[in-house]
Amino acid sequence: LPVQSAITQPRPGTAVPPGELTVKGYAWSGGGREVVRVDVSLDGGRSWRVADLTGERPVPGRAWAWRLWELRAPVA
Repeated sequence: LPVQSAITQPRPGTAVPPGELTVKGYAWSGGGREVVRVDVSLDGGRSWRVADLTGERPVPGRAWAWRLWELRAPVA
């Protein structure tokens, strides 16, 4: 299955002040396959940044849970 993901922070419609922004979410790849990378765009898809995967790394072939991720990036 293709990777499914969601952004949990900041919430939709939240005003984001200039400075450093922390974006958090979760991802799942299905079929027991491990999520190995999450890319996040802060500019509508013109550029992408690689998020850090957080939490425990699943056992290969047994990745049945969502994987948390986080990205810290400067915003104008």
